[in-house]
Amino acid sequence: MKKRDYKKIVQDLKEKGYTLSMARIAILRYVMKDNAHYTAEEIHQDLKREYPTLSIATVYNTLKLLSKEGFMQQIMIDPNKVIYDSTLGVHPHFYCKVCGKIEDISSDLSVSVNREINGNRVDDVHVYVYGICEDCLGREKAENKGLPIN
Repeated sequence: MKKRDYKKIVQDLKEKGYTLSMARIAILRYVMKDNAHYTAEEIHQDLKREYPTLSIATVYNTLKLLSKEGFMQQIMIDPNKVIYDSTLGVHPHFYCKVCGKIEDISSDLSVSVNREINGNRVDDVHVYVYGICEDCLGREKAENKGLPIN
């Protein structure tokens, strides 16, 4: 898994001739702050407090630009929404079917990327693991034992 350096991304975008408005910089900083996975709506909602004129279209367009230029990837682990991930490279994701939490999984799963399989060109690889997260399992166990849930 590879995470790009914020300053390097800004430099690369400028060299490619992109205008870096305050909105684009705010979005880039937001998605680079940690290894979380975000939807455009979540980013918009969080940044709207600090940038009241920020439009959802700007968020979508910036995420599309960052994905196109290889600084983010779109993951389609949830059939109802597009999730953006700033951790690059092939790495598995876990999706909790109860709460919807998404997390990167350590590379215990062997994932290899071949450029060609059986004469077919491979452009991208995604590995999604579905189950119930530790937090939801804990709540489920507490409910089954009649214990109060924290």
